Amino acid sequence: MARASTSFAGAFLAAAVVGSLTATIVPAQAATPSGTHTRTTAPAPVVVAGGLHNPRGISIQPDGSVLVAEAGSGPETPCTAPPGVITRCLGFTGSVYRVRHHAQGRVATGLPSQLIYRPDGSSVVTGALQAQNAGHGAYRVVYGMSGLPADRDALGAGSGPLGTLALTSGKVLGDLARHEADHDPDSVTGNKEVFSNPANFARDGRDFLVTDAGANDLIRVHPDGTTTTEFVFPNNTLPAAPATARPLTPAGQAQAVPTGIVRGRDGAFYIADMSALRPGLGRIWRYVPGSAPTVFATGLTDVIDLDVDPRGNLIALSYNTGTSTGLQPGALTRIDRTSGALTPIDTGGRLSVPTGLAVSACGDIYVTNNTLGTSGELLKFPAR
Repeated sequence: MARASTSFAGAFLAAAVVGSLTATIVPAQAATPSGTHTRTTAPAPVVVAGGLHNPRGISIQPDGSVLVAEAGSGPETPCTAPPGVITRCLGFTGSVYRVRHHAQGRVATGLPSQLIYRPDGSSVVTGALQAQNAGHGAYRVVYGMSGLPADRDALGAGSGPLGTLALTSGKVLGDLARHEADHDPDSVTGNKEVFSNPANFARDGRDFLVTDAGANDLIRVHPDGTTTTEFVFPNNTLPAAPATARPLTPAGQAQAVPTGIVRGRDGAFYIADMSALRPGLGRIWRYVPGSAPTVFATGLTDVIDLDVDPRGNLIALSYNTGTSTGLQPGALTRIDRTSGALTPIDTGGRLSVPTGLAVSACGDIYVTNNTLGTSGELLKFPAR
């Protein structure tokens, strides 16, 4: 995938990716899918933590603690950005935030955080996107990149973890940006872009499976640090041709932009794609390693994360329910584990730019909210 200004993936992932979308490529809200059930109401959310710095993914650990990856705020001292060009600045303001019982605070700090200025003068931050406890005081973190290894190298010392799955000590477990630069797997779909932006990861035995929203693929990270392409997500078909064609993607198609991944109760992995941010066009894939992936559910919008509830159903978090130029509140949707039928969860319009999701063993739903800037929240929707 590609240079930031032209990529769907570069336009919209956890609000941490470079790029832009115009009104011509996203239509009005789609009709409610026929498989959607009656809306259910969730209890009012509780603010568990506030003042989070560009919070992204959430994970619940075996001891019940909740981890939040914070992308940070880029450099501590603002950098200059010449108008009309992409400018990248490196800081070390990223962190991992933990909530355990009544105690909470940052358990890992000083993680790389990249501030990117777009040619239009706007800016985004990318860095830590998902974290898991690796034991002995260390955490595994997948880092966004919005570019390629050359962009990372130009940032200087300390930038190495960007675009990788790595330990908070700095050890790189798998370099996803390098994998994209060396192989460009989604070129087989006709996408003429080379661009990496890792999104999320899940464990598969001794390996890890990582979604790369920029590269449109699922990458396997092996214990020795090598990477292989597990599969490439096919482009989606647009229901109507956009007014302005995108020369780097085949006409009438939308790049998949895979995001959330979770292992289901049936042992299969379920993976969300954003499919060009068109309302109702998002897909959920079911994947059993060694077999071909299949589409499990459709009719969703901008799904950025997934988890499994205590009954084995999927919970999907939508970053947005409107268009790219008219953002609406985010959404939660329950997806039946057998039929794939969708049941909207009424959040009272409380979700504003949400990016991370986790469901506890008792059914509490955690969401990172208000995730642009340093006033982010960790919300909890208590189980009914």
